[in-house]
Amino acid sequence: MLRTGLTLSCLLLAACLGAAAHAAPLPDFSASYELRFGSLRIGTSTISLENGAGGSYVYESRSTPIKLVSWLFRETLHETSNGTLAGTDIRPDTYHYLRSGSKERKEQLEFDWQAMTVTNSLEDGDGEMDIPAGTLDKLASQLAMMLALRDGKTDMSFKIADDDKLKEYRFQVVGEETLALPAGTFDTVKITKLRDNKKRETFIWCAPALNYLPVRIWQREKDDAEYLSELESFSESLRVVQ
Repeated sequence: MLRTGLTLSCLLLAACLGAAAHAAPLPDFSASYELRFGSLRIGTSTISLENGAGGSYVYESRSTPIKLVSWLFRETLHETSNGTLAGTDIRPDTYHYLRSGSKERKEQLEFDWQAMTVTNSLEDGDGEMDIPAGTLDKLASQLAMMLALRDGKTDMSFKIADDDKLKEYRFQVVGEETLALPAGTFDTVKITKLRDNKKRETFIWCAPALNYLPVRIWQREKDDAEYLSELESFSESLRVVQ
């Protein structure tokens, strides 16, 4: 009986470890944000992550103006990143960007990980460039930040394929704050985006209790225009069970 008990215990442990190894690094979730220009509410933004077979993922973001100000802020944005997600490693396969409204713009990235290249399809033609391992698209970098923070990192750097250029996004944790938001009150870590251009500023607040989901984003542009995004609702799947 002792051997049987040990065998059953080992089998159960192996099953648990196997399930943990194949569990998605982040749960399926959705979240919505209110968007503000100064003190004026101008729109709504939603994000969603859907995990698929074999570690595949689809991460999507949509931003739309509210009707009250649609005559002034006309742009709608739609981004999608598709790829694979394993542990803290994200490997995008395709990225789509569409801005419609007064200034329409389309972009599509195709990653070739065997050739280590990315092809960028723009309205003015296609381009191809070499990429190092770990290169991300702009949207997937949001997931990379959540995973890096969950890993305890305080300085983060991501290689980003953007247009026909390879860029580096750098972030640094600068403190902790408790925020009262439309979705509730959260303890957060405050992050700044490191820029060479000091006329632009970006701060991001992420909630550890929600798998480090960004719950507030504030940005000041070169013309001193200020934009704010705050969490309105979120999937309960994001909550970390203590």
